[in-house]
Amino acid sequence: MKLLLSVLRLLSVLVTAFAQTGPEVASYFRNHLTNASAIYVPPQSTYEADTTQRWNAFSAPTYIISVKPTTDLDVQKIIEYAFLHNISFLGTGGGHGYSATLGTVQNGIEIDLGHFDTVSIDHAANTMTVGGSVHFANITGPLYDAGKEFQVGSCSCVGILGATLGGGVGPYGGLHGLQLDALQSVRMVTGTGSLIEVSSTSYPDLWWGMRGAGFNFGIVTSATYQVYNFTHNGQAMNADFRFHASQNGSLYEFARSFTGRLPDAFSIDIAIAYNDLFGGTYLFANFIYVGPLEEGIALIQPLIDLGPFDQNITMIPWKDIETSSKFGIDAIACIKGHFHSVWGLNLYQIDVPTLIAAVNYMDAVFEQHADFRVAFLAIDMYATRVTESIPDDETAYPYRNAVARFLLDLGFPNSSRADAASEVGYSVRNIFIPTSGASTSNIEVYVNYGHGDEGQLGWYTARKLPRLNMLKNKYDPNKLFSHYNALEATYDIL
Repeated sequence: MKLLLSVLRLLSVLVTAFAQTGPEVASYFRNHLTNASAIYVPPQSTYEADTTQRWNAFSAPTYIISVKPTTDLDVQKIIEYAFLHNISFLGTGGGHGYSATLGTVQNGIEIDLGHFDTVSIDHAANTMTVGGSVHFANITGPLYDAGKEFQVGSCSCVGILGATLGGGVGPYGGLHGLQLDALQSVRMVTGTGSLIEVSSTSYPDLWWGMRGAGFNFGIVTSATYQVYNFTHNGQAMNADFRFHASQNGSLYEFARSFTGRLPDAFSIDIAIAYNDLFGGTYLFANFIYVGPLEEGIALIQPLIDLGPFDQNITMIPWKDIETSSKFGIDAIACIKGHFHSVWGLNLYQIDVPTLIAAVNYMDAVFEQHADFRVAFLAIDMYATRVTESIPDDETAYPYRNAVARFLLDLGFPNSSRADAASEVGYSVRNIFIPTSGASTSNIEVYVNYGHGDEGQLGWYTARKLPRLNMLKNKYDPNKLFSHYNALEATYDIL
């Protein structure tokens, strides 16, 4: 069914003269959606337990109602109603997006895709089809049991589609490329209300934009991916280390030495953190090598020789990488409902003095602000040979040549500390910008790592924007999907 949303624009102006309440919206949906759909009106007692709660409480959207549709037609009807009544909305898959731009939705409608949760694997075709709410944790076990693998991210609780539509980076990306490079098709409801299948042969113009900027054009209810037969029999070396802060220069020099020559099967992740048990500020590092243990140990031998104060080197099934790596921090990192101010930046070179300055700055922050000591500042490095083998103009994703990314996750206790957290975030980013190696003056950032203030030039680049903005005007002319690092949008955020 195609909803003629553009024709309804004038009617929407008349209808929205009267603001809709949660109970009024709920009454409408109970009469117009499929019986299996679920409707929750905050502060209904089961609201938090039965709907997908957000990972980040900072600059979070608020809702007058949460709707869990069961069919694509339901999704279409919700979007039509929201448009007619001028109510902002968000589609929720994993609920892990943390851009501060999400807070531009206030008193909106949540389209919770929790019922779109299926995972189907075609062994012979090497494909996997997932529903819109599927998390990485939902696919690793079934894929492993089928003798397959996929380039998952670094946290098991992230929704696969949310990660994919912006790019999708992770330790197996060196072997298989970005998650969006594995995407074969999506089923979606666009900003015009149309339900369409998008692939290289169906709506090829939109197919280009969906891979790198997909959340600008609609809600994806299912997607099909390529998956891969096991590498090294499905096993990988996981090496976790903890180092004293004073060792940071040697650790970062090790990372720098792999610039431009990182083996496809090898990934590097190094983070600054704080723990009183470890003497305050320290660094933890994770290295994944998809191959024989002795080869992996040979790669990290200089770090073993450096003398970490804690280490764990084991062979693990690839399906456990997200949950077991980094000393099992995934269990803590996935806790929902805390406040996080998150900042990122692309790195095109590893500048060791800059990283040392970042350690010193964070050490001072931890000393001054005890309530920021749950923060961490990480750099991740994944091999780019396969990623860069895809021509730049093949997809909307603009940053295939980035050699690393920095990510600051600054946890804080409550909203009263938001200004102070933002000040730290700005300061850290400003430490990295001068030596990032970016070719423009824009704040170039992988869109999924964006804080929200970088703007469309930082998320999508000048060379991609003309084509993307044409797609926006064609598939979302009323700018319904403008609440997450969006095209043609401006935000006033911390």
